[in-house]
Amino acid sequence: MLYIMKKIVWKFTNQRELSKSQFIDYFERKIFRTIRKYCLLPKNKIIKIKKTNSLNTAVLNHVLLKKFNTKFSNKPNLSSENLSEIAEEIFSNTLKGKFFPKNLKPEKIKAPLYFLSDEEIELYAKLGNIKGKRRIKNKKIQQLFEKFKNKNPDLEHNIANAFLQI
Repeated sequence: MLYIMKKIVWKFTNQRELSKSQFIDYFERKIFRTIRKYCLLPKNKIIKIKKTNSLNTAVLNHVLLKKFNTKFSNKPNLSSENLSEIAEEIFSNTLKGKFFPKNLKPEKIKAPLYFLSDEEIELYAKLGNIKGKRRIKNKKIQQLFEKFKNKNPDLEHNIANAFLQI
């Protein structure tokens, strides 16, 4: 029996591994599932995204064009915020004693990338040869995240999921 070894491009913390095509499928399905689950598709089915040179915007536009009409607009109906940004913001607000749970839920900020991290977005962009500017991270929060990530590699996912349960 002949086994073809596929190059692994992504490995989850549960040791599940994905090849390039599996990762692309996983990534795109996660975006479309978020749109469906949180009813993010506008009634006219025309998606408006704020035009920026960010990697998040470039990746989101690339994926959405596969199924929807998208336009760049000063009045967007979808955000390009992702899991890493949201987890950072939740953590930062919590440290400051500010806590606004209703303002950062997927249906409020209308973010199809809500459950995808910076690392996943950067890998998808690399695999799809998509160019854009990486976001600037809060250094203080990232230093704290690094300390916690040693014990909890899914820290960003856990922050967002716990937040959704509130």
